[in-house]
Amino acid sequence: MWRGSINEIERIRKIIRIGRDTPQIGALAFGVVDRGTNIIEVRPTTLCPLSCIYCSVNAGPRSTNRWAEFIDDPEALLMALEEVVRFKGMKDIEVHIDGMGEPGVYPYLVNLIRGIKAIDGVSTVSMQTRLYMFTKEELKELAQAGLDRINLSIDTLNPELARKISGAPWYDVDHVKELVVQALELGINVIASPVWLPGINDNDMVEIVKWAKEVGLGRGELPPVLIQKYIPHKRGRKVRVRVMTWQEFWDRIKKLEGELGVKLTATNEELNIHRAPKLPKPYNTNEEVRVKIIGRGIIRGEFLGVILPLRNTAIYDRVITVIADPRMESILVGNQVRVKIIENDDNIYIGRLI
Repeated sequence: MWRGSINEIERIRKIIRIGRDTPQIGALAFGVVDRGTNIIEVRPTTLCPLSCIYCSVNAGPRSTNRWAEFIDDPEALLMALEEVVRFKGMKDIEVHIDGMGEPGVYPYLVNLIRGIKAIDGVSTVSMQTRLYMFTKEELKELAQAGLDRINLSIDTLNPELARKISGAPWYDVDHVKELVVQALELGINVIASPVWLPGINDNDMVEIVKWAKEVGLGRGELPPVLIQKYIPHKRGRKVRVRVMTWQEFWDRIKKLEGELGVKLTATNEELNIHRAPKLPKPYNTNEEVRVKIIGRGIIRGEFLGVILPLRNTAIYDRVITVIADPRMESILVGNQVRVKIIENDDNIYIGRLI
């Protein structure tokens, strides 16, 4: 089962627990990510029991480039998130729980959702998940904690193909379908978000849309299904398929809409996504900073550092991913180094040793 897969990951990789003394902004692997809208991403863990064949972040037991995994402290996440929500100064903030892993296996998920829901200004709590790891009682706890919507990663309804795509012989898509029905009964909205893999699950897109419409996904103005285009990522797992162009993809989506009589697209307005104040970037590219290396980064050859000095505020404190020779681990970890910032897009900081 999936818990065995987590145990397997713990045997082959270092599990790093992020504490309250580590800034929550600056990394893709954990913490809070702000892209300048009213949607704030919260990333509590990188752990994932599956090894999906197309995984863009190469998660799971079969990962070939990870040498660490992260589990974040829920109170540290909530304190940083509350600061960011207050900074944005809006009342329609959606907090989306996602990440470079499966949020559903985060051990403090119920408390995290309850804490997010209690923050003034947060109107919606959503989560990206494959859902398989929950029991019906656990799903009920998520609903009671305040989870509003599940963005369901589901690529086929065929049990055999589902196991193949997920890279897990124990994955049970029928159990997922049962949980979806229960989630809707509990008042949690669900939108299916399959990844279209040309030549692998073409017919499954039709079956997923029919099923989603039948059981009542996407209440209100939201469509029941928002299909994702497969895009190979440099560090992700690659699938040997002919990658569709964007024009071809949208043409095929439009054709599906006509054939099935189901809306499969949504505007930012319908999704209630709009611009919002963006966090300041306290450090610029090409700037040299003093960094304390606190451990491994998620990918071999990367280290996690804290940019000094700390100001004790989530708005300005940052972690940074430092690229360095993995053989330097014993020399770097725990020490201060000089780093040149080479990237800071969306306040995600990457640097190199000077």
